[in-house]
Amino acid sequence: MKSAFMRITATAIAAMLIMILSVFAFPASTKAQESVSTGGTVRVSTFSTSFATSSESRAHNVMLAASNFVWREVKAGEELSFNDIVGVRSEERGYKIAHVINNGEYVEGVGGGVCQVSSTLYCAWIRAGLGVKSVRGHSLPSSYCEMSQDATVSEAIDLVIVNDCAGAVFINAYTVNRKLIFEIYGTPPQYEIKLHTQILGTIPAGEDIEYVDSLPDGSDYKVITKPKDGYRTCLIADYCKDGEVVESKVLRNDIYRPTDKKILMVAD
Repeated sequence: MKSAFMRITATAIAAMLIMILSVFAFPASTKAQESVSTGGTVRVSTFSTSFATSSESRAHNVMLAASNFVWREVKAGEELSFNDIVGVRSEERGYKIAHVINNGEYVEGVGGGVCQVSSTLYCAWIRAGLGVKSVRGHSLPSSYCEMSQDATVSEAIDLVIVNDCAGAVFINAYTVNRKLIFEIYGTPPQYEIKLHTQILGTIPAGEDIEYVDSLPDGSDYKVITKPKDGYRTCLIADYCKDGEVVESKVLRNDIYRPTDKKILMVAD
């Protein structure tokens, strides 16, 4: 009885947070307002991703996780762990079952969609020229951002970002018309940062045949999964000043698995 009550309470709180986040772009916190008014803090970067085609459960999870990043301050020299801020993704805490990527496959799992929040945060953060201590891409390419610009999270995998500049940085997240938006406020950067993903190579998809006695439609074979090639990629940051590239850096390298063609075939 107590467990059921706690679950209902968590769900109600989650629903309230999501309703507020989906309707309002929150005004800056008092400290952020003071910093902006003095001219020391400006919007350094912004990045958005769409969850327009997501199921209701996945959209719920995206908005619930994003509600943890409304005008959050990251002090100079401070590390921020996504998992520490968002916490455990469980039904008791209001998260729902939706598609997740696990070991190269799409499966159902509690908290599906939270990786879109971590990836959107990551994309905004690196465009502000700020540091990253730990990031890992998915095993498959994501639909909402480019390869080598995603940031998967799980119980065992975390996104850890670092404020390696001299002053405080503010993160603000909100949603508008099923679009997730992250903004980073801080000291004006010295360079304009342009990011681009480079494909280093292609990993050809294979073919996986499973023999069965018969198929429901009476056919001899059926394609269950269409093939998709995998990729080796890297993320390159160009640091520009007065329209010219001053320096280029490789920020990370990734491997995205191929998806083999899966066929059910009637045995002779």
